[in-house]
Amino acid sequence: MRRSEVFLVDYKRSQKSRLLISRKRQVFIKVSFLKIGEIDTLKENFSADVYIQSRWREPQLDKQAANSTDIDWKAYWDAKIKVQNVLSETRHDHWKVLQLENGEAFVIDKQRIKATFAENLELLLFPFDIQDLSVNVSTEHSEADVELLEEVKEISSVHTETFAKQQEWHLFEFVEFTPKVSTKEYANTKYKHPGLIISCNARRRAGFFVWNVLLIMTLISSLSIATFSVDRNKPQNRLQLSFTLVLTGVAFKFVANQTIPKISYLTQLDRYILGSMTFLYLVCIWHSIVVLISDEDDGNSADKWALVTFIILFSIFQIAFFVNVLIQGYRRWRHAKTIEEKYEEKYKNICGEKMSPKKKKSNPFRKMVTVGSIALSSKLL
Repeated sequence: MRRSEVFLVDYKRSQKSRLLISRKRQVFIKVSFLKIGEIDTLKENFSADVYIQSRWREPQLDKQAANSTDIDWKAYWDAKIKVQNVLSETRHDHWKVLQLENGEAFVIDKQRIKATFAENLELLLFPFDIQDLSVNVSTEHSEADVELLEEVKEISSVHTETFAKQQEWHLFEFVEFTPKVSTKEYANTKYKHPGLIISCNARRRAGFFVWNVLLIMTLISSLSIATFSVDRNKPQNRLQLSFTLVLTGVAFKFVANQTIPKISYLTQLDRYILGSMTFLYLVCIWHSIVVLISDEDDGNSADKWALVTFIILFSIFQIAFFVNVLIQGYRRWRHAKTIEEKYEEKYKNICGEKMSPKKKKSNPFRKMVTVGSIALSSKLL
């Protein structure tokens, strides 16, 4: 093939791609979380009242009056905006209005949905986790026909003052947009469909689990050190006390499992409880073999050093767990704060002013350090 023919083929391809891009309809999406209700960790869903606004250009309505109420919307192009992760809804209002800007007509599609939304929770850091509460917005049109974008003239928002579970969660004030492309395998046309994942973030208040789970489990495992006060020549008594603590820990683990779904990985809470159970197991093993030392002085000396060793291991485990929680929690919180700072800058650019100053919020990382320090002190004591 000659060079001129190759150039002609490439030119036709580029022109075709430009034509496809120019035919794309740009739909601008704005979402407001009016009210967020229950966040169910066990069922992995949350309830919310959400307002979704879509805006797109409609040249055929340029000469229409802005306050017209007799428009037959079925005669014009529709973005066909759908919410993909709705489990059940109790209210769904849908209406359209016409907006004229400098002689150009825009269709404003508005939806208000009060529903329960599915959400895959990331529980690796539970109960020190930050969760995304997302609304998955998509369209029935193909990716070649429609482009979904974040609204640039109005700011998306989350109403934190109406949050129903403020005692259990802290709700951040930003909204994040993440583009997504999906394919409907069950449809006749297997085109790729554009979408947006619009999410706000909620940080779990871990105080309940610190005082009612972690601290209680610490006290149970630390009591195993007290079994060394029993004469080492009475292993039956030592083992009886140790087995009682192990069974108490097992029962406590079953109770703790009822607060999270059945997931295939370990959470921070699981790691701590299993670590405490392992510590109790090692104490039981020691009590069962210490009687094999026939010499009285050697046996007493070995038992004394074993006691010191277990105290050191217990302290190292508590400190390591505490430091790991702080590092992982701070990274996730710092990531959320970075997104929040970008949102505040976006708010300033769109609204022309800074976000209204509210009551100064304390740093949750500092709170975590304070609560953790008190808990760690009580554990070591």
